[in-house]
Amino acid sequence: MVGIGRFELPTFCPPDKRAKPGCAISRSCYLIYTRFVNISSNKGGKIAFCGVFYITMSKKYYFKAEIFGMCGGVHTALNTLQELVDRAGQGVFVFNELVHNRSVTDSFIRQGVSFVNKIEDVPQGAPLVIGAHGVAPELETALRARAGECVDATCPLVKKLHRIAAGLGKEEELILFGKAGHPEVAGVAGYSAAGKLFIISSADEVDSLPDLRNPVFISQTTVDHGEVNAALEKLKQRFPQLKECSNICDASWKRQIAVLELAKKCDAVLVIGSLHSSNARRLMEIARRTGIEAALIDDASQITPEMLSFDCIGITSGASTPQYLFDGVVSALEKAGFAEAEKEADS
Repeated sequence: MVGIGRFELPTFCPPDKRAKPGCAISRSCYLIYTRFVNISSNKGGKIAFCGVFYITMSKKYYFKAEIFGMCGGVHTALNTLQELVDRAGQGVFVFNELVHNRSVTDSFIRQGVSFVNKIEDVPQGAPLVIGAHGVAPELETALRARAGECVDATCPLVKKLHRIAAGLGKEEELILFGKAGHPEVAGVAGYSAAGKLFIISSADEVDSLPDLRNPVFISQTTVDHGEVNAALEKLKQRFPQLKECSNICDASWKRQIAVLELAKKCDAVLVIGSLHSSNARRLMEIARRTGIEAALIDDASQITPEMLSFDCIGITSGASTPQYLFDGVVSALEKAGFAEAEKEADS
């Protein structure tokens, strides 16, 4: 063994022979990371080592995803609402949720903000914010006519999808990939000027589409990048003339890639975000597809004893999850005896 801080590094532990609790090498060995490091040898020299590390776990560890948490669009939407609340005081209304996070919604409710999803629930002349997922044009017109001040907090990327959908011709058929009933999907569908509209949520639904002459593909911004690619592959096989206008949110895509890398290093992943958050659910589903355990939790209060039974846990959060919720989960894990693996490896 060669010591690295409080870690013990087996001289050899093949990547395809990842040790589990009770293994012959140690009580348990786990993957740390792949990179160049300098390891002090027993003779006082330095040994350059590149590759996959395995360490014996004298205690429990957690990893943070490389990229996690709120995206720029969500920050902008929150700031937009907060500025209106600061200016107008209580009595501000939001149509639909501003973003899909329970803690964020509750924090604004405590400031006197009301969240509604029916036009008639907006009092005549009240200050109003349209949520980040956007609305159909007819609905926006009606809301502006009713509100005293109407501020549009729709994500710029969603606005781009609105423009694409509105620019389609009657001779075209729009295939919209996303969750039917999601506010973003409803808004994009409302802007569509295409002659026909089809909403699908998986590659399996491609076969059920009728024959199309001028199909155009658009995807909800927060869906799984892999699922979109699978659907696109089948669509292109069936409709070689398909026009692709897919526009997955870059922030969501980067978080999806990061959770895949995180899952390689851990036994389980905790995704911090609300159950009705599409992008947070995608992170949980992607982690589970790698074969490890994954759970979606709102905050540290939902961490269960079963979750704490793992020796190595990964942590990430959705694009609408505030940093303080992530920090709360980190604090809870550390109180339960977990340490951040990469900090200790560098010590």
